[in-house]
Amino acid sequence: MPPDTAPLSLRPEPANRDGILAIVLAYAVFAACWILLSDKWVQILFNDPNQIILAGMLKGWLFVGVTSLLLYGLMLRWIGGDTRSTALPAGSHGLGLPFLSLAAIIVMFTGAGIFHTFTQQKEEAIVRLQADVDIKARQITDWFRERQADADFIRTSDFFTEQYRRWQESGDQQSGERLQMQLEQLSRNRGFGAVVLLDPRGKKLWGNDRTPLTVAQPLQAAASAERIVRRIGPYRDAAGNLCLDFITPLTAISGPPPLVILHVDLTDRLAPILQTRPVPGAGGETVLFQRNGDRVLFLNKLKHQEETEARLPVPMATEKLLVELRNSEVYPGNPIEGLDYRGIPVIGVVGAIADTDWFLMTKLDLSELYAEAVGDVTWTGFVGLLALFMAGAGFYLLRQAQQLTLAQALQQSQTERLRALHLLAAIADSSEDPIFAKDLEGRYILFNRAASRFVGKPLEDVLGGDDRTLFPSEQADLVMSIDRQVNAENRTITQEERLNTSQGERVFLTTKGPLRDSEDNMIGIFGISRDITERKQAEAALHASELNYRSLFENMMNSVVHARVIFQGETPVDMEYISTNPAFATVTGITESVIGRKISEVIPSYCENNQEALELFGRVAATGVSTSWEHYLRELNRWFSFMIYSPNHGEIIIVTENITERKQAELALRDSEGCFRALVEQSLAGIYIIQDDRFRYVNPGFLTLFGYDSPEALIDNVSVADLVSPENRERVGEIMRRRIDGEVADLHYIFVGLHRDGSRIDVELHGRTFDYQGRPAIIGFILNITERKTAEAQLRISEERLKLALNATSDGLWDWDLRSGLAYLTPHYYEMTGYLPDQVTPDVEFFKQTVHPDDLPHVLETMEAHMQGKTPSSDFDYRLVTSSGEIKWIRGRGRVAERDAEGAPLRIIGTIADISARKAVEEALRRQTQELAQRNAELERFNRATVGRELDMIVLKQQVNELSRQLGQEPPYPLAFLDALPIPPKGTAAS
Repeated sequence: MPPDTAPLSLRPEPANRDGILAIVLAYAVFAACWILLSDKWVQILFNDPNQIILAGMLKGWLFVGVTSLLLYGLMLRWIGGDTRSTALPAGSHGLGLPFLSLAAIIVMFTGAGIFHTFTQQKEEAIVRLQADVDIKARQITDWFRERQADADFIRTSDFFTEQYRRWQESGDQQSGERLQMQLEQLSRNRGFGAVVLLDPRGKKLWGNDRTPLTVAQPLQAAASAERIVRRIGPYRDAAGNLCLDFITPLTAISGPPPLVILHVDLTDRLAPILQTRPVPGAGGETVLFQRNGDRVLFLNKLKHQEETEARLPVPMATEKLLVELRNSEVYPGNPIEGLDYRGIPVIGVVGAIADTDWFLMTKLDLSELYAEAVGDVTWTGFVGLLALFMAGAGFYLLRQAQQLTLAQALQQSQTERLRALHLLAAIADSSEDPIFAKDLEGRYILFNRAASRFVGKPLEDVLGGDDRTLFPSEQADLVMSIDRQVNAENRTITQEERLNTSQGERVFLTTKGPLRDSEDNMIGIFGISRDITERKQAEAALHASELNYRSLFENMMNSVVHARVIFQGETPVDMEYISTNPAFATVTGITESVIGRKISEVIPSYCENNQEALELFGRVAATGVSTSWEHYLRELNRWFSFMIYSPNHGEIIIVTENITERKQAELALRDSEGCFRALVEQSLAGIYIIQDDRFRYVNPGFLTLFGYDSPEALIDNVSVADLVSPENRERVGEIMRRRIDGEVADLHYIFVGLHRDGSRIDVELHGRTFDYQGRPAIIGFILNITERKTAEAQLRISEERLKLALNATSDGLWDWDLRSGLAYLTPHYYEMTGYLPDQVTPDVEFFKQTVHPDDLPHVLETMEAHMQGKTPSSDFDYRLVTSSGEIKWIRGRGRVAERDAEGAPLRIIGTIADISARKAVEEALRRQTQELAQRNAELERFNRATVGRELDMIVLKQQVNELSRQLGQEPPYPLAFLDALPIPPKGTAAS
């Protein structure tokens, strides 16, 4: 039967009000969603600031357009929707309240949008600050833990402990140099500014040349007593640098341990981390500080205040932002607000540095934060004002349009509607699918039996009502929104609807379209629904299965290949790729696309070189019997493990794992075992395993050492004591027992062993415990040191002879190692110089210090000539300056004792002898000779003067006698003995 037509006489005024309310609510929902979601979608879709600005303008225009459409629909409700609504012009006087309500809604959502913009901007800034704090705090924590790990490594290092013990307890200078070199290398490699080594009393033993360090004695004592790594700082050193020290005891040394001090320059290490600035703005800043009660110590330079890093502890009460941290329940990572040291409002996030009392705070000026949101707030306010303007204009036009609808004929409209409804009722009664019709106000005017059966209500309860009387509000709103879409677009729409019915929640495929009268005027909508719940459930199950398979396929670490095997007759000759997962490229190394290609095209020589693989693939594809296989693919130089099964006849699924590393490891292990066995078997040292005082393994070297022919003669047949001399058996047994019980770390001792023929041999044994077949045993090696002991005895005799020879003479002996730069000096050498061995370093500088400055060039030139091979030896005399300033004459001799392959000297040995007494005798003789020479010269001058006068008198007398003879007189002077002598010229004798 056709439905009852009584609902058609309902009053039009409520219908118009419902329509107005629906449009207003639609506008409210749209505006709310727009304000809450549009900005987020813009941020997701765009990253460039210019694009974000353009998108903001476009979304504002779109908002205005949608608002205009809703106002247009609102006016249509009054003007052209239904002639019945115009029968009561008194309704035109009630537009003030809807307009005020709409204006209030616009203002409310505009304010909400502005508030949301500021809130969102603040939340984004907080997220950036939190990310900045988290990243930098993690970087500082990781850096701090690395330095702590370095200190712990030194604290527990057996190498550093052993080198220190050899240096300090045994006086091994080379061990001290190795220890210093390793500490210096660790300082440079691990970023420490300086390293200092202190003995257990706090005395400085060594420090590198970069900075002098001192450590407070109480802190040294605490570190030594607790035997743990302690920290000092942060503090400022003499140069004003921000420093942090790690005091590290060498705990492996019993008693008070020595200390290694590791110095870090925090300014150089933390500045690169703290100066990175992901937070924008001139006021943005990252501050690292140390909290001690109600005081903080800034550890880095503040951006707007000089000289703050570790300069002066600041009370938290003077830093208003930190007051918020003290007074409120703020946890690391949560935002805080307050005034910073500049008195400017800021927002910040504080993070704790793990394992320290340090905190990291990143802050941003609130003025900069809110300045970024001014543009969006301006646009939101502008849009709100525009919406208010358009709403006012719409309501004004609406009032004018109401006056034009009074001439419409209500009766004609009702007649056309009844005709259409009777036709729809006739069609609907014969259908098993729900069929319905609604007027333009959304009220049901047609509802067939199938529809009544689904909603569980009789026809009379449905007609005249809308969807709110049948379904929950959310579902009713969704259905009615589709109805409005049909009305607005004037077209047929097919859509799925999920509704609560008397049979539970069902899914319908609903087709809705415009319902027209004879004049093609739209008078409502019709709808036909089909229950597709079972089909949707099947589709959902299939989709879930596909998703699971696809997720497994895409995320497997192994390669998965779906392929079709190509046969010629019954012989597989090739394979075509159907699909591969992403791991295919990683596992095989083939990065190009292979889908739809043959394996012979991807790997050209595969089919010719891998017939066994093709036969295996073909057998699985033909029989469907799954298998697994490991194979080396020469073309890809990789080992693969295959699991193969067939989903369909002629097709295979290959799950592949790259096992190249495992195979290489197996081969390397096999080679290593072979090399180790060959090394053990060919070793000249005797290698053994002892368990329960019996030999469990011996190598050929061990058999040769003790004179046995085969391992069977020793293993499980001869005890350890049988190979030890009687006087050493008790000591050897006690040492082995202590090692098994864990009282000593390693075995290393010398004893006298017994050869199989009864002869005695000196042996040196090394060993340590390990688990052998689940029980403790000792493994090690043994050396025959009989010849070494003989050589040591001969060397000892030779050294005793040398010592006696050196003691028998007063000469000093020196042995200079040019590789290390150090020399060995005998006691007589130190005695001549006046220095004690612990006062000086025996190197070339000490030698130069003892040579008189006037003699040093000659001495060095003589030694250099010999070192270059120009002279067979270096012999020279020089003056030695003792520690007291005394001058001694020394006779130095030296000769190169060792050269390298290129002839460069490596070692020089020589002596020095005190020749001061001989030099004194020589000086006395020289002075006596000089005095005698002077006296002889004076005597010669005296004699020359005396004889000259006598000769002058004789010449004068001869001249007188000669003159007398010329006068005929007798010569007055008897000079007959001189007459034979010629008379020299005058003045000759006197000259």
